[in-house]
Amino acid sequence: MPALQTVADAAVHVLVVPNKGLPMRYVLLLTSLALASCSSTPTVTQHGGMRDALRMGNTQARITFEEVNRIPNAFAVGALTNLDGEITIFNGNVYTATTADGKTAVTNINEAQYDSATLLSLSYVESWNKMKLPSDQPLEDAIELAAGIFGKDTNEPFPFLLTGTASEYHLHVINGYCPVANPDLELKYQPWRQTNSNSEDITVVGFYAKDQEGVMTHHGSNVHIHGIMDIDGVLTSGHLDSVELEPGATIFVPAD
Repeated sequence: MPALQTVADAAVHVLVVPNKGLPMRYVLLLTSLALASCSSTPTVTQHGGMRDALRMGNTQARITFEEVNRIPNAFAVGALTNLDGEITIFNGNVYTATTADGKTAVTNINEAQYDSATLLSLSYVESWNKMKLPSDQPLEDAIELAAGIFGKDTNEPFPFLLTGTASEYHLHVINGYCPVANPDLELKYQPWRQTNSNSEDITVVGFYAKDQEGVMTHHGSNVHIHGIMDIDGVLTSGHLDSVELEPGATIFVPAD
């Protein structure tokens, strides 16, 4: 699967750094490529907003993928112009998930038919720190803990990646309309949804953002997360409403 191969290729040099102030299960695994003197903290830019696009119906193009990829190492999540589907950008590769009828969905990579987003959280990351994701607490808390260990200001939005095995997930692909704002949608305009309690390898691209509900995140959440999976040879991606990861998952946080 291209995304998983890219993760492996991007962070192969690992340095184990013991920390006496942490339990052994939180021992850090830092990439030797992450030198603070050689990089700066990646910024997050927001194009469009959740409420504006989903509730207010302002779904015009905000940014093109050509503009996104004028700078290398792009990572992003969002929705296509006109809410025609979901966008997950992994190291410049644009994964688009679309559904024509709410019954089936298709994921393509760098498909020329789709060239812009109405909603996009975007960051550029050259190198990542990584560690085992704490598995004894809720996902949002585990992400915040890991970011804090690496010295991130968790009051500011930041991107992250997760790799591991999902024991359960709820995924959807939007189909032109928000079902919350439009509760009487016909079936053909309903999002495609998939719920799975089988173990599946997954790559998660996400953004952690406090106090950004209605802009970067849905109400009641500090994260906006998308998943990429290879299910029985079929590439699948979309917006994650929730995901449960088995112990042993890895989190990647941008290296300063």
